[in-house]
Amino acid sequence: FSPSGDGRPPSRLRAEGDAKPKDPIVDAPGWSRVKALLDRLPVFTVANEQGQPLQYEADGKPLALLYADVDAAKSELKSAKEEHPSLGLDIVPMGLGEAFQLHRKGDAVLIPSQDSMEAAGAPKGASPLGQELPLFACMEMAVQGEDGKPVLPLFLDRGEAQQAVEDAMAADDGDAKLEIVGLSLHKALEQLVSQESSAFSFVPPASSLAHIQSYLENSGGVGVNTSPPS
Repeated sequence: FSPSGDGRPPSRLRAEGDAKPKDPIVDAPGWSRVKALLDRLPVFTVANEQGQPLQYEADGKPLALLYADVDAAKSELKSAKEEHPSLGLDIVPMGLGEAFQLHRKGDAVLIPSQDSMEAAGAPKGASPLGQELPLFACMEMAVQGEDGKPVLPLFLDRGEAQQAVEDAMAADDGDAKLEIVGLSLHKALEQLVSQESSAFSFVPPASSLAHIQSYLENSGGVGVNTSPPS
């Protein structure tokens, strides 16, 4: 990937009327409900002063890079600032639901964290580009959802999933033997969009929430702009 530096928003990457088959997830009737859940989880992209993501070329096509790992986004920001010092670049957050939709439509690449990818079984040092976004859960551990019904928490960070399991085991006097399993975001969403209610909840990484808090305090809350410039 190489940055093109034009900052065009993803919504302009395809010509209007370019017909594509319906996507089984983002074009499903249940997607809007699921997207609202996902949008509570932040991902991060390098964007210009107008909040428009920096575009990168891949096989001649411009794409936005959307990072699940805020530290990876910071590293990319450092490199992008060196190459494009005049664009006023910064890291800006967007909801994972919007990010996943852009990814499925071919307008962006959704990049998992290196640690989580390796925790899910990828070889150490493997590139996260083109990899599935992994989630981590304990199938025996449920929490109360907003409607009072039990839901399965899904973690983006494997270490935080482990801590939640250890806390649950301690609360149960250590008798329960709870195991963490990995699953892909894609597979979880296939199930979610086909259900009338959500059996999962998504838990954002603490590092992402800390960055969001700092970002809101220091920036006035500028978010990703995917609308065409006026």
